[in-house]
Amino acid sequence: MDVPKNWLDLNLNKPNLLFGNGLGRTYWEAFGYNSLLDVFGDQPVGRYLCTKELFSKLKTSNFEEVLRAIYHAYQVSIDNLDATKTLYIDVQKALIGAVNSVHPKHYQIPNEMIAECFCKYRSVFTTNYDLLPYWAILSGYSHVLVDFFWGGPFFDSRNVGLYEGKIPVFFLHGALHLRSRNISDTQKISITLQSDVEGALELDFERSFPLFITEGSSQQKLNRIESNSYLRFCYQSLFQTCGELDIYGHDLNQDFDGHIIDAIRQSGNERIAVSVFSGLNLSEKRLFMGRIRSLFSDQDRDIDFYESNTHPFATAAHNK
Repeated sequence: MDVPKNWLDLNLNKPNLLFGNGLGRTYWEAFGYNSLLDVFGDQPVGRYLCTKELFSKLKTSNFEEVLRAIYHAYQVSIDNLDATKTLYIDVQKALIGAVNSVHPKHYQIPNEMIAECFCKYRSVFTTNYDLLPYWAILSGYSHVLVDFFWGGPFFDSRNVGLYEGKIPVFFLHGALHLRSRNISDTQKISITLQSDVEGALELDFERSFPLFITEGSSQQKLNRIESNSYLRFCYQSLFQTCGELDIYGHDLNQDFDGHIIDAIRQSGNERIAVSVFSGLNLSEKRLFMGRIRSLFSDQDRDIDFYESNTHPFATAAHNK
């Protein structure tokens, strides 16, 4: 029978980890939204009816791109500077409100349990932009789980060496606590475990922009990754993984995750274990497994599947 296994039966040997939105949904069902822009439904984004038109004209649903476009308009504008700045702040507040509506508080998440799960891996990669991985680091594991921001707020691609025993965490699509001043640099905001979303997203006009890719096609995401030194470093690091790869809560959709699939295909991981959402029926599970196998059918790799509810992440959710 072609059925997913129990995660424990796979006997993975210190694999790399890649997780997607399924991890967040394990602990917080509100993460099940398709798009932050969809959170607004038919309502305006902010106070102005015209704001949604900006997303359409820029052909994006990514708030970062809209904020950057408004700021560039502010830089070159002679008239209406106050109105442009007000529009920027309004979109920023709308972004904070949207994230707030779907994001949990730190005390609603078993941060230490998540950190303990991370420590079972050689390296940790996420395409999520929420605060859960950062909270896990801050829950007493910052001496083990590291993010390459060595003692300062800015990422330096010349200083990425790892000491033995450290487990690197890579935010492939950025995160709520990351900023960029110019399009290519990256700054980490110092927050505490108790910091809420407003604290993480508090921005200084003319100084920094949020660095997280919320939506878009795979090519749009890749374009943004290639334009930023930190995101590019994280992405290249996925290419360089080897051994075994555990993929939890990730759909690996060709349209939206094609760049992630390409990195996995070119990596040195000889064995890949993929979680299958336990809420699916058997027919749906087999369709999912068949699609994932087809992504690597021309390669000599071992592909295993396991029930998502048998993973330690799910156990942590039950025990929180």
